[in-house]
Amino acid sequence: MIEPQYLENFPIENSYTIPSKWYYEDEIFELEKKTIFKKSWHLIGSKSKIPNPGDTIIYEVLDNPIIIVRQEDSSIKAFYNVCQHRGGPIIRENCSVKFLQCKYHGWIYEIDGSLKKVRDFSEVKNFQKEYYGLKSINLKIWMDMIFINFSKNNLFDMPIDNIKGHIYPLNISSYKYHSRVSYDIKSNWKIYIDNYLEGYHIPFVHPRLNKMIDNKSYQTELFDNYSLQWSPIKPELSPYKKIKTSLNKAFYFTIFPNLLLNIAPGRLQTNIVEPRSSKSCRVHFEYYFEDLNDKSIITDFNFSEEVQQEDIQICQEVQKGLESNGFDRGRISKKSEKGLHHFQSILKKCFSDG
Repeated sequence: MIEPQYLENFPIENSYTIPSKWYYEDEIFELEKKTIFKKSWHLIGSKSKIPNPGDTIIYEVLDNPIIIVRQEDSSIKAFYNVCQHRGGPIIRENCSVKFLQCKYHGWIYEIDGSLKKVRDFSEVKNFQKEYYGLKSINLKIWMDMIFINFSKNNLFDMPIDNIKGHIYPLNISSYKYHSRVSYDIKSNWKIYIDNYLEGYHIPFVHPRLNKMIDNKSYQTELFDNYSLQWSPIKPELSPYKKIKTSLNKAFYFTIFPNLLLNIAPGRLQTNIVEPRSSKSCRVHFEYYFEDLNDKSIITDFNFSEEVQQEDIQICQEVQKGLESNGFDRGRISKKSEKGLHHFQSILKKCFSDG
C-alpha cells in the first residue's frame, strides 16, 4: 500500500519528489501497469511502415504480443499476436501476408482477424469458427502515427492536434520513417522521464548540447497530460538541417506517461520509454526526416547517440543512488523542474484514482 501522504499534490515551491522506493519496488511497478499503462495510448509507429494490404508490424507492450495489419480497404487493425486455439504465435517478424497462420498448429485467419480454416476439428461439438477470431485491440491514427490502447476507459486522448499548433509551420506529418534504435537501460522508466523533463542537468551532463541551445531562453510549458520544453538552437552549432533562424528551435514534448517527441528542423525523433521491470526500461528511438537524402542525417545520428549515452550513464547512476540508504526524497526547483513536478503530480493522481 502507498502511504496517503505521498499521494498529496502541493504547489511546486512546497513539493518534494516522489519517494525513492517508487523507483525500485515491484509493488509500485505492478500498480503502474494496472492504473496507468493498461489505460494509456501506446505508440507503435508510422503507418507508412505498412503501405499495402497484408503488411504487418509485430510489437510487444507490457508483455502483450501485438500484430498490426493493413486491411484490404487500406484501414489498419490491431490484434493480439495469439492464436485462439492454444495461445501460439501468429507472426514472428514483420512481413506481408495474404492470410495469418498460427506457427503452432496452423490455424488460418483472414487479415481482418476472422478464423478461416482449422484442421481436424470436424468431430468437435459446438465449435463455431466465428467465435474464435483473433482478439482485437483498440487502435487510432493520429498524425499518421499508429496508437493502441488495451482499455476502453483510456486515461487521456493524444494531444496531437495541440502539438501541431505548437510547432507550426513545421509539418512533421510529411516526414518519412528512416530507422529505429533501442537501448536497454538499468534504471526505472520514471528516472528516464524525470531526466528528460528538465534542462537543469544539461550544463553538467551534455556539454555539446549545452553549447548548441540557448539556456537563457529555455522554456517549459505545462498542459493537461503533456508538457513542452523548447529552446532556440544556435545555427552554427546545430547538427540539424539549416533553416530560417526564426524556426531554428528544438521542441521536447513529454506525453504522459512514456512518449517523448524530439522535434528539430527537418526531423522528428520519437522515444518510447518501455518499462521492463521495477529497475529497468528499454527506450526505442525512431527517426523520421523531411528528406531521407539530407546529408545532415549522419551528423544528427552521431549527436543523438552521444546525448543518449550521456543520459544512460546518469540515469543508471541515479538508480543506484535511489536504491541506496543515502536518499529518500528531494526538493524541486520552481524555475527549472516544472515539467518533473507536473509529471509526478499526474502520476500521483493516477495512483489515487486507481
